[in-house]
Amino acid sequence: MADTATGSKSEPALEIILSSLRRDFSKLSARLKTVIHTVTCDNKLVTFRVYYPALRERKSTVSELVDALSTYLINFALPRSEVQEVLALKGTLSDDDYMQRIVILQQRATDLFKKAQKATNRNGEAGELILYLLTEWILKAPQLLAKMSLKTNPAMPVHGADGIHIGICPKTSKAILFWGESKLYDDLGRAITEAVNDDAVKHELSLVQRYIDLSGLGAAQKKHILAYLDPFDDKSNDRIETCTCLLGFDFDGFQKLTKVDADKIDSTFEALVLAELKAAALKVAKALKTNGLEGHTMEIFLVPVPSVQKLRDLFQKKIGWKS
Repeated sequence: MADTATGSKSEPALEIILSSLRRDFSKLSARLKTVIHTVTCDNKLVTFRVYYPALRERKSTVSELVDALSTYLINFALPRSEVQEVLALKGTLSDDDYMQRIVILQQRATDLFKKAQKATNRNGEAGELILYLLTEWILKAPQLLAKMSLKTNPAMPVHGADGIHIGICPKTSKAILFWGESKLYDDLGRAITEAVNDDAVKHELSLVQRYIDLSGLGAAQKKHILAYLDPFDDKSNDRIETCTCLLGFDFDGFQKLTKVDADKIDSTFEALVLAELKAAALKVAKALKTNGLEGHTMEIFLVPVPSVQKLRDLFQKKIGWKS
């Protein structure tokens, strides 16, 4: 087996490290469906991916999606070290005591999420959580820093990216830093404009270096990751920086399914989504050019829902957030 600190030609060190951090999110495919497409942006640095709440009898299962999202709050909001400390107790405690520790983690994650959103004047929306899951699941990029635990500190300048993840380019084996930004709006055009105008692409390298959470890894492995962030290390020249954007928006295509024959629901819905995506591609290209961001590599997740407000309301109710 290759040395985890140095790796080998057949098994790069970074891939070995990331493999130990990745989790299996495949079960989410029951709640978030994708649309396979060939739509491209005039800006070739932009990639579009579409995910939407699964359909059941012509209706979107947003409520079930919210239920699923809430089960991932622990890993999203809490530092990995804190979670692993509790998981390490499995087998050393009674079943009741161990379950109690897990419940406490869930309560802490929920409280921290609400406090962080209040500190940043947000509305407890599910967008950041969806972006986190899609980045880890689809881009296979583990979260590098759980910012929720920092946002509650009023002295901590953590405004900017909603998520910071690290992945690896399958073609070049270079490290990819993903800087995430989540936008939920009732209008797709507004969501795009707000996303590209935001500070999501600001590189919070010093924050990552100070608070990087790679518990469970040896000193050599941590050093290997941090080398990609060190401007005095050659590895930093092999770093690819990518902005991930989640654009959630109201989509009337769901309402158009009410009178569609059962055997044509999926094909009809996908056709409606593709039409929206083609329009979005033009808007994104224009917005990037207008804001001087044409040189930025972007992974854009479009998430059409029947109602952004309903998604917010359901999620806030689920985590006990007062409207």
